[in-house]
Amino acid sequence: RTVYNLLFHPLQPFPGPWYCKVSRFWYCFQLARGNLYHEVKRLHDIYGEAVRIAPNELSYNSAEAWSSIYGCGSLFPKDPILYGPVLEGAETLIDAEGNDYTPQKRALALAFTRRSLLTKEDILSSYIDHAIGELTTQVKTKDVVDMIPLFGNALLDLSCKLTVDRDLGAINPHGKPHSTLDLLDQAMKWIYIPVTARRLPRVISYPLETAQRLLVAKGLLHLGKVGPLVLERVEQGGSATDLVSYMNRYQKEDKASKVQLINNATIFINAGTETSTTLLCGAIYYILSNPQVLSKLTEEIRGAVTNIRDLNLDLINSMSYLKACVNESMRIYPPVPGTLTRLTPKGGAYICGNYVPQDTVVGVSHWATYHNAANFKYPEEFRPERWIDIENVQYAGDRRHALQPFSYGPRKCIASELPSMTSTLFLTRLFWEFDMELDPASRGWANQKGYMGPYKRPLLVKLKPRTV
Repeated sequence: RTVYNLLFHPLQPFPGPWYCKVSRFWYCFQLARGNLYHEVKRLHDIYGEAVRIAPNELSYNSAEAWSSIYGCGSLFPKDPILYGPVLEGAETLIDAEGNDYTPQKRALALAFTRRSLLTKEDILSSYIDHAIGELTTQVKTKDVVDMIPLFGNALLDLSCKLTVDRDLGAINPHGKPHSTLDLLDQAMKWIYIPVTARRLPRVISYPLETAQRLLVAKGLLHLGKVGPLVLERVEQGGSATDLVSYMNRYQKEDKASKVQLINNATIFINAGTETSTTLLCGAIYYILSNPQVLSKLTEEIRGAVTNIRDLNLDLINSMSYLKACVNESMRIYPPVPGTLTRLTPKGGAYICGNYVPQDTVVGVSHWATYHNAANFKYPEEFRPERWIDIENVQYAGDRRHALQPFSYGPRKCIASELPSMTSTLFLTRLFWEFDMELDPASRGWANQKGYMGPYKRPLLVKLKPRTV
């Protein structure tokens, strides 16, 4: 098999190191260490836009690969190894395909239009107000605050409220992470590894898959108090305007549909918490690490907002530098740094001008794409200006359409507007209310391992209430 994979496999023409071509073990080893997305980027730096990172898998780092693999014209099914099943009992919006996927997406699409989300502005503001109030209490007795519990607790409560119209009371003045956040961190790590191990020989993958099923049953579905909260809301029914109410409109009256609704609600709470927390942490770290960016952003926010009671999403939408900082944060520190893989369809397909045989695992690596100098000038530097000053000769060659942090095409995350909206509102409040400085202990914070998302260390920040 080794000789075949190396010399006679249909993917033999594609470049890559020999140890990736002969076996999946290198891939799984790097994943288990939390280094996979960094290593994939390193291979792209050596071999170019298409790299064979496993016997039957190709990774891409070009802007054009998004439309080839994920676009409306492509028929690439989701990779069943990565996607299915996420939770047992019924297919969710994540792992469903075709007739199972479309009704679920239709049920939720209306909930995530910008118009619909703008009706939730008061809810967003109220939870951010609460979090800022508790942060103000903390800084009275602390010189340095870890921002991760602050963001995580607030976004957990907010995600619960938007999904099931109730929260966990996670926001607290002590800076302690809610127990659910600890479970979520572990789930993001220990569930992804067994999923990927499905590609290994059965003698290795079977015990890991068994462990995964136990983790899912104990972890994701009943994560802390989230599971009971979802169950309570589903049993209640009614006509609230949370996500469950949207899903209920298209649900059949059977057990499988009820399980599907519960699973989807649970996933939205967990994913909404994790992605937005990652986005906010990355933004805070990089803004505070770049004094000129910090000064310019603070000036824009405090110049636009004279009275905090006047702050709203329409006003925030006019802050071009703030939006540029969020875009640049998603580029340099993406919420999902790895690859959302697909399978090439029957008969194969052309990707970036080259034929790829059917049933090949393919995907665009977020990290490798966003840190590729062919897509972005100075890819390792935090430069929000690239999203504003498009006439600047420095960034004239930037392929801004390469940034697709929530994927691309008809299966793009339907909630992609929400993290950006929440993050800009949260950042505006923070930089309006506080003078902030990165604690020396958190220098180099972004140099992290990662699994489904970056494995975040404490993000320590010195805060001082602003004198208005």
